Amino acid sequence: MSSITQGSTKDGAFTCTVIGTYNLPIKPSTTKTPSSPPLPIVTCTVEGVTMSTSTPKSKHPINPSFRFDNELRFKTLTLSSIYSSTAVFKVIQSGSEIASCALKLNTIPLGKGPIERTLNLSPPTAGPESVAEKNDKVDTPATIRLNLELKGPLRSEVLAVQTAFTTYFGLIDSLVEVTSPPATKVFNALNTKYAIIPALPVLITLACATPVVLGVCIVGLPFFLPIIMIVGIFAGLTASTGLVLYLSTPHGRKRVNKFSAPFVKNAVSSSVGQQFLYETGARPSPVTLAEHTIPQDMTGKLITSLALDFMGSCSYLIPGAGEAFDLFWAPFQTVCIQAMYDKSNPYIKYVSFAEEIIPFTDALPTASLGWVKEFGPIILENGIKKAEGTLSRYQRKDGKKA
Repeated sequence: MSSITQGSTKDGAFTCTVIGTYNLPIKPSTTKTPSSPPLPIVTCTVEGVTMSTSTPKSKHPINPSFRFDNELRFKTLTLSSIYSSTAVFKVIQSGSEIASCALKLNTIPLGKGPIERTLNLSPPTAGPESVAEKNDKVDTPATIRLNLELKGPLRSEVLAVQTAFTTYFGLIDSLVEVTSPPATKVFNALNTKYAIIPALPVLITLACATPVVLGVCIVGLPFFLPIIMIVGIFAGLTASTGLVLYLSTPHGRKRVNKFSAPFVKNAVSSSVGQQFLYETGARPSPVTLAEHTIPQDMTGKLITSLALDFMGSCSYLIPGAGEAFDLFWAPFQTVCIQAMYDKSNPYIKYVSFAEEIIPFTDALPTASLGWVKEFGPIILENGIKKAEGTLSRYQRKDGKKA
C-alpha cells in the first residue's frame, strides 16, 4: 500500500486510505492494462488542503471499478479544525470531476483505530441529459471504499486523570505481587478444619455478647446514638476503602470491566463523550453532559427525580451540618433538573437551586414536581381516553342486552 503524507505532525491527524472505487459513471476502457489512460484518481480536500492518490493499481476487466490502496495523511491541521470540518472526495478523470461525496469528520470516532466506510458517489451537476446518456446509466450506484482514522490529543485534565490512575494501578499491582504469596499461604493455613479451634472462643463470645450489646444500645439509644453514628461512619469508611482497594486489584478491575465496558464504550463513542475527552474545541457544558447521561424516558426520569429528592432531603439526617452538604448538592441537582425539565418548565431550575441553598427547605420535592409537570397531563389524558373507551364498551354491552 502506497502512502502520501502532507506536512509534519501537529496535534491532530486524519488518515484516509482509498481502497477502491466501484461502478464509476464512465465507460470502461477496452484495454485491461492498469496504466492505460484514461485512468481516474481520487482527491481528498480537508480545510482547503487537497491531496490526491496515484493512478489505480488495478482495474476490473469489465466494470468501471478500480483498486487504489493509497493512504493520504493530513498532519498539519489541529484536531479542533479537523473535527468540525468536512472531507470532500472527488474522482477525477482526464482533469474533469466525474463523481464526488462528502463526509463529516466528527462522525469518525477518535481513539478507535481505522474504521472502514463505503460512501455513495454522486455525479457532478450538469445540464439536461440526452436519452442516450440516461439509458447508458446503470442501476448500481457508484461507491468509494475507504479506511478512515482520526487522531488527536486528550484534554489536559483528562490526560492528568489518566496518568494518575495509571500510576495508582501500577502501585496496586506492585503491592499485590508482593503481598499475594504470603496472603495465599495464610489463607490456605486458615482454610482447614483445624482453624476452627483457635477461632472457637471468639465465635462463642460473639454469639453470647451480641444480643447483650444490642439490648444495651436499644435501651440507651439517646446516650449511645453519637457513638453508634461514629462507629457506623468509621465502619462505612473502612468498608468503602476495602472495596475500593479490592476493585483496584487486577482481579477487581476485571470484574468492574465486565459490567461497565458496554456503558463506557457507548459513552466514549458518543459525540459528547468525544468532545469531553479530546481537544475537539469548546468543552461540552455540564448540562450537555447531563442530558446525554440521564435517561430521558418517562420511567428513567421518574427514578432519577426520586433519587435526587431523596438525596436532597438527606441533609436532615444531621441537623445543621447537613446544610453544609447543600452547598455542594444544590449546583449538581440544578444541573440535573435543567437537563431533564428545562424544555417543559424553564423556571424549575431556579426553584431547585433556591430550595436546596436556603436552609430547612429541602423537603420540597422539586425534581418530582418537574416530572409531574411534564408527564402528568400526558398520563391524565391517556387515563381519560382509556376510561372513555371502557365506558363506551360497557354502554354498548348494556344496549345489546336491552
